[in-house]
Amino acid sequence: MRAFFAAARVGLKEMAGDWARFSLLIICLAVGTALIAGVSSVSSAITRAVDQNAALLMGGDLEFTRSDRPANASEIAILEQAGTLASTVETNLSAESATGEAFVDLVAAGPNYPLLGGVYTDNADAQTAPFTALEERDGMFGALVDPVMLDQLGLKTGDTIMIGGTDFEVRGVLTGFPDGPVRGFRLGLATLLSTDGFAHVSDRTSPLPGLGTNFRYKLLLASSDTEGERARLVGELGDSGWEVRSALDGLGPMLRYYELFTGFLLVVGLGSLLIGGVSVWSVMSAYIAERAGVIAVLRSLGAARWRVLVHFLVQVLALGLIGVGLGVVIGVTIGLFVLPAVGTAIGIPLARDIDVLAILVAGAVGLLTAFAFSYLPLVQAQMVSPASLFRSKGLGAPRIQWGRFLRSAELLPLAVAILLFFWLAVVLTGDWLLVLAFVGSAIGAALLLQLGSRLALSGLSRLPSPRWRPLRQSLRAIIGSAGNSSAVVTAVGLAMVILVVVQVLAINLRNEFLGASVFDAPTLVASDLFPDEMEALQADVGPEHGIALVTSTPMLRGAVTAIAGTPVDSLSANGPEASFLLSGEIPMTSRAVLPPASRLVEGTWWPEDYSGEPLVSLHQNLRQGLGVKLGDEITFEIFGETITAKVGNFRDYAWQGGIDFLVTFSPGALDAYPTTLLAAVTAEPGREEDVERFLAGEFLDIKFIEIGATLTRITEALSQLSFAVSSVGGIAVLNGLLILIGSLAAGRRQRESDAVLYKVLGSRRGEILVAALLQFLLLSLFAALIAIPAGIFTAWLLTQVLLNVAFTVDASTIGIVVVGLIGVTAILGATTLLRVLSIRPALLLREMSSV
Repeated sequence: MRAFFAAARVGLKEMAGDWARFSLLIICLAVGTALIAGVSSVSSAITRAVDQNAALLMGGDLEFTRSDRPANASEIAILEQAGTLASTVETNLSAESATGEAFVDLVAAGPNYPLLGGVYTDNADAQTAPFTALEERDGMFGALVDPVMLDQLGLKTGDTIMIGGTDFEVRGVLTGFPDGPVRGFRLGLATLLSTDGFAHVSDRTSPLPGLGTNFRYKLLLASSDTEGERARLVGELGDSGWEVRSALDGLGPMLRYYELFTGFLLVVGLGSLLIGGVSVWSVMSAYIAERAGVIAVLRSLGAARWRVLVHFLVQVLALGLIGVGLGVVIGVTIGLFVLPAVGTAIGIPLARDIDVLAILVAGAVGLLTAFAFSYLPLVQAQMVSPASLFRSKGLGAPRIQWGRFLRSAELLPLAVAILLFFWLAVVLTGDWLLVLAFVGSAIGAALLLQLGSRLALSGLSRLPSPRWRPLRQSLRAIIGSAGNSSAVVTAVGLAMVILVVVQVLAINLRNEFLGASVFDAPTLVASDLFPDEMEALQADVGPEHGIALVTSTPMLRGAVTAIAGTPVDSLSANGPEASFLLSGEIPMTSRAVLPPASRLVEGTWWPEDYSGEPLVSLHQNLRQGLGVKLGDEITFEIFGETITAKVGNFRDYAWQGGIDFLVTFSPGALDAYPTTLLAAVTAEPGREEDVERFLAGEFLDIKFIEIGATLTRITEALSQLSFAVSSVGGIAVLNGLLILIGSLAAGRRQRESDAVLYKVLGSRRGEILVAALLQFLLLSLFAALIAIPAGIFTAWLLTQVLLNVAFTVDASTIGIVVVGLIGVTAILGATTLLRVLSIRPALLLREMSSV
């Protein structure tokens, strides 16, 4: 044991004066560990908050919803016998005052609402009993309204507001609902009425097509068996038209988006650790190669292989502890600072807390990464023999004999480290498939880069020697130092793979968060316009009135009477879209071109000049909601006439693009029927209020509904996540640059020696630098040819396994990142020779001979 500590002490003393060499290694390990530690802290905080406050977040243990009708007396009796029941009605209406109009996200609450928590309002009486506070007084019911609406309509508490054609008294400011996290994204400004007040609303028609009414029933169970009661109640209700949610599966889109973001962070964290590991490998390989003389002297003095191993292993452990420890501290600190902001964004209160287990696991993963990637250089160090001191051309780490290594016991520590890394990564992410995909892709990419570099080197060796001296020198350097060239290709290639993966995932997440057409979202919409009104509106487009764009879509109303030959009376709707489709007359349209905010999910879109039998495009949720499939015939009744159309495709559409229709016909299918127009008006940036005032004064008979501000408010919350995605992607790029710098350590001494010799033999400084530039440019190009397809494939695989979002590849972004990395690698590679080219060759030759 005394010999062990002596060897460890010598190793640490040797490293003490050379910390600058290992700074990149420490930074790379710290970044990867910090990301994983921070993500683990935030994710565990969300999981604990959801588990501990599930009923509070939902406003009950279960929620039963349908959009075609309210619950009947027998259904209410079934629910009430299971616990305490509270009902709400959600819809979209128009609100008016003497100074303007607003688009309303209306909630009407029953007597027991809210079952848990309180309404966020300045009206103290309405916080826990809004039904009573909003009751009828002096012939008028009360309303709590969004503060933005008060400003927009020029109102204050006590004033009168007209909602759906009925007057209500403003009795307070509404800033949030207790069950806000499960409501998801809503169009309009929040307004709360009592159900008695809502019953007096004279016009309950939504001012926009496709927006229906939801009847929700929240249940606080008497039993603690939530899932058991859920199954029993669903069976007793016996109607598939009910949508049933618990808090764990009903926390709304924002939580899903955050889960996507944390999954992305986990990928970046694992990728950053991989980059850190490659940095460990690059730095330690170069370090061992430079210390080969010291190792040979130790071996000649009788040092055993285990003493050499301990000598360098303690150095790796020291560096790993510093890098990982720094990363854990940073990760925990970041996690504690961002927890409140994350909680606000997703509507879940998150207390500042540290998950000790998650932090320890993140630290252990970081240390295992440091060990696993340093192990092969450590094996090479043990292979240095005393006889290498007598070789004529320098010293270096011997190559690993892979056949012998894979059959020997030396493989065991590496295998154990990989298995432990896999296990801890599964503990950390909770997704073994993700870890398997990530680790498998990383190993596959490394093998491809190694194989590809060897094939490329073999091909280069067969090429005739070029006449241009810099190119000839660069090819000789690549071929003559095959081991170093392969190491550079592998290191640079892995960095590129990780960066391509990160950038592709970031693009897909930004598209999911914000939508591809978010900046085309309309400011105002209006329905049921006539052609002459549309022409007048089109004529006002231009800078004079601040209108940037006006688009129109034909629109009429019709009812579905049968699906695949089955009358709608015999069908059961499952979900809000299906219920709305079967609710009676609904808005429909016809289009020749797929809207930018829509994407096909199944089937194909018809040609612009289509003139065949009627086809129809449906929202994708109708597949499950009604069991509809491609080719099914749907019968509609429009203006008393029957029309049958085949299902040609299913599509989804992004809310960022504005309003769309559940049912869209092919061109020509509705030509025989009179239609009105749905108009969408987009204002020039900063002139939204001017446009709204102009249209209100110019078109007195048209009601324009503002949705741009609502979409902007929703987008702002998602923009924070999108910005975070971009920022994390930027961190990954910087981390990739660090590994590029570290990879240049491979073969540095050999390149310096060759540069000095070329200078002695008469080569000019510019030629030597150009040769070095070409050398690293070619090596980077080899790496890119393999890394780009490998990175895209890995990103696609992780998208399928982890994110489950639409997969797209932005070639320009990938091109910029890869070209930038190639350029930086080539320039940095050339600059490593600036020092030796600035010193007289004689001094350098004496310096090298003394090493």
